[in-house]
Amino acid sequence: MSPFLKVLKALRDLTTVRFFQITAATVALIVLSAVGVHYFEHAHGDANIGSLWDGIWWAIVTMGTVGYGDKYPLSPGGRVVGMVLIFSGVGLMSLFTATIASVFVEKKIREGRGLETVNEKGHIIICGWNNNTEEVISGLTVYGSQKETPIVLINELSIDEIDSLKLKYSKYKLRFLRGNYVHEDVLLRANVAKASFALIMADTSGRHSQENTDERTTLAALAIKSLAPQIKMIAELFHGENKPHLRRANVDEIIVRGEHVGSLLASAVNSPGIPGVFSGMLSLGDANKLRRVEIPRVFVGKTFRELSVFYREKKHAILIGLLKEKKAVKLADLLSDNTSMIDNFIREKIQEAKKDFYYERDETKGIINPEDDYVITGDDFAVVISRGMP
Repeated sequence: MSPFLKVLKALRDLTTVRFFQITAATVALIVLSAVGVHYFEHAHGDANIGSLWDGIWWAIVTMGTVGYGDKYPLSPGGRVVGMVLIFSGVGLMSLFTATIASVFVEKKIREGRGLETVNEKGHIIICGWNNNTEEVISGLTVYGSQKETPIVLINELSIDEIDSLKLKYSKYKLRFLRGNYVHEDVLLRANVAKASFALIMADTSGRHSQENTDERTTLAALAIKSLAPQIKMIAELFHGENKPHLRRANVDEIIVRGEHVGSLLASAVNSPGIPGVFSGMLSLGDANKLRRVEIPRVFVGKTFRELSVFYREKKHAILIGLLKEKKAVKLADLLSDNTSMIDNFIREKIQEAKKDFYYERDETKGIINPEDDYVITGDDFAVVISRGMP
């Protein structure tokens, strides 16, 4: 949000009874002073405040303590009005500016405490905090492709910890909301309906016990999907047996902490060095990493072999597989475009329920090292190993 829009938003927050009272008193004093000085000066033969507009200009300049000196009263009555305006106007203007300043200060304090409402769009929400969350933030900003995307953190860290994070990532759009992300009012403050991604970390912040972490993750997933059915959601679990609960909540990606540790340990025995290779591809930095990239449209209908040659020779990347993304089909998408009574009835019921109905959920299927003659489709994405985004 630009500084100008921030100022406008802060001024919008001034719509309080006190502000209107001070504004009305200020306008009334200007008008009465202008009318009074014009009345006395008009009767004076050698006046330089000859019109009501001159009186208004003089009153504003006097209240603002600018003192241009181009307009000033000469009659005794006009000077009495000027003295009254000076003593009352200076105090009233001070009160007026103090009211505006207090709103900006209060807004800054609330923002620092994580109590403000987020107005971002297309942002990423990270719910919860643990010892891996900062690595996620670095992966999205410093080493990732989301440098310009606002990131909203919802957790219960201390103000000192949040201030340290803000200072460390001051070049990026990092926002903070304090609260329990399981509650809908907190998610609404994060503007979850306009967010693009939601990451639910296995939360260890605040005073919540670790035994209930997966339960809170599931509740948060259900709350987020009810408020924003279209959002892409990734969740982290401590225990793999809780996966079915998140699948029922339509979570797109489920990460279980330590799920593949056994396989990596076994591979260290069977194929020494393989765990180090995986670690290098997944670690942050400029090393070769696994990446999902869009396939150029000219390769739709061509074979996996042709696409592999393209990435190796033109992009200096290694194609290892494909991701086939299948979008969910909404019930509304299946309705015809005409205005039949049946279709209109179904649409009205969908709108009354305020929900999107799906025949199936979004699915992403990985195909590693397919046959050379596999035909590329429009739903496919490439999985490559490369130094940068090819």
